[in-house]
Amino acid sequence: MSAQSSSFFAYSSSLVLQGERDTTPEMFPIIDPELQNRSVISVVCGFHHSGALTSSGKLLTWGVYSHGALGLGDPAKLPVGSPGGYENEEQRVQGKVEWPPYVTVPSEVRFDHGLKAEGRVERYCFAAAAGVTHTAALVIDLAGDEVPPEDLEQHFETTVPLKKKSNNTDRS
Repeated sequence: MSAQSSSFFAYSSSLVLQGERDTTPEMFPIIDPELQNRSVISVVCGFHHSGALTSSGKLLTWGVYSHGALGLGDPAKLPVGSPGGYENEEQRVQGKVEWPPYVTVPSEVRFDHGLKAEGRVERYCFAAAAGVTHTAALVIDLAGDEVPPEDLEQHFETTVPLKKKSNNTDRS
């Protein structure tokens, strides 16, 4: 079972049930067909987004973009209409909408956005967590290939603005 302020989930390998804050004993649970029989081993809940981890190492997310909390990639670089992307080309190009539309269908997170490597890099997610506006995942590269540090640095700078750690130890 997993919970956040507005929703909760109960799950087994073949069934995922969702309830909301105002759920009463007389109500039926929400059953998302996309999550059933997917071997879900964990569900994580953010404030307006959720994720489901499967036994095959896939992380599925849905909900509000919220500064990249879904992990589906940069909405401006995703194909129009794809999960996490803008609804149309005008929104994407002109930035008329701050965030892309709500993702209703649990969508697989790719962990190779922004890397220069050609083709899809297969990764296995073995743990995930979510907070109010973020999601975190522990992932291993199944191919075992090392990502050059310059590619990794570029990836993080384009998806997550990093602050450089100061070497200043003066505490006066």
